[in-house]
Formats: sequence, structure tokens, C-alpha cells
Amino acid sequence: MSLKQTGAPSVEPVTTTTQKTFMRVDSSDEDTLIGNLAASARALFEDSTNRQCITATWQLKLTNWPTAEIVLPVSPLQSVTSVTYVDQDGATQTWSSGDYDAFTASTPGRIRPKYDKDWPSDSRGGHDEITVTFVAGYGDAATDVPDGILTCIHLVASSWYENREATQPVTLTVMPLAVKSLMQQYRDGTIEASA
Repeated sequence: MSLKQTGAPSVEPVTTTTQKTFMRVDSSDEDTLIGNLAASARALFEDSTNRQCITATWQLKLTNWPTAEIVLPVSPLQSVTSVTYVDQDGATQTWSSGDYDAFTASTPGRIRPKYDKDWPSDSRGGHDEITVTFVAGYGDAATDVPDGILTCIHLVASSWYENREATQPVTLTVMPLAVKSLMQQYRDGTIEASA
């Protein structure tokens, strides 16, 4: 299994301006640093919780069809764009969206064959020859992202700004106490955060 982001978000959920307001910084001398810290804090949140803040496109590659369902490891799932596979003749085929259900309301999102359907039987089953392209994220704008996530990003970026020369590896144990609590609210369990 491999996972890759193929379409990046168009904006950051926390801008330099909103991060500066949170930190009560008036000077523009360190705007680049503050923006980079906010982006890095967002990346830490997403990696630790398997959540996508702003809408992005992902590709999940599998070697074989699962027995029950495909679990999409980035939440929240907005939609499934396509499911393709390589058939026994080496040609790429698209599995009809009418043959499967995409469960966008579950966390994490899932795909499974409809009640009277099965996984494609003509799949060759080679390494990473099944490709699921899907869209995940809370929305296209920062206002779509839950406040708890924005607060978590603000707290992490602020902590890094104030403690620029950490002597320990970056883990949740060296973050403000609220960060671990906020991340646990959003973690869906497919990737465990460092503790």
C-alpha cells in the first residue's frame, strides 16, 4: 500500500496574519518564519491525526482487493474520484462507480462493493496496481476547518516560535498540554501520534 497527495490545498488554514494575531506579534520582521511555523504545525497536525485540513486530492495504491472494504486513510472523505486497476491483460480499467458505495460520513471513509456486486474479478493483482483517487478535507477555506484544529495549529506554531532550539525530538510530550488533548479529539486511529 502507498499513499500520495496528488493535488495540494490552495490555501493554508492558518495564515501568517492570523498566527501573528494569536501570538500578539506586531512586527513584520519575522513574517516568513511565522508563516513557515504555522504551515509546519498544520503538517504535524495532519500527520498525527490522519486528517486533511483544506481540500486536497490523494491517491491510494493497493496490490490486492481487500476482503471487505477499502479504508481510506485520510479524513474527512469528501468524494471518490475513481477506482482503477490493471486487468489480467495489462490494461488499466476503471471500476464503475455504480458498482461500489463510498461512505463519506464515516471516519475514516470507506469503499465497498454494492450489495449485489463484487470486487472486479479480472484484476491482475500486481504491486500497487489498484489506484483509488479521492478528495479529502474540511473544505476549500480556512473558515471550513473546525476551531479546535485551528487552535491546535496556533498553539504548536506559538510553542515553536517561543522555543526555537528544542533539545528533545518533536513529540506531543514537549508541546503545550492542550495540543495533545486537541489532537486526540480528531485522531481517527489509523495512525498513532507520538506520545
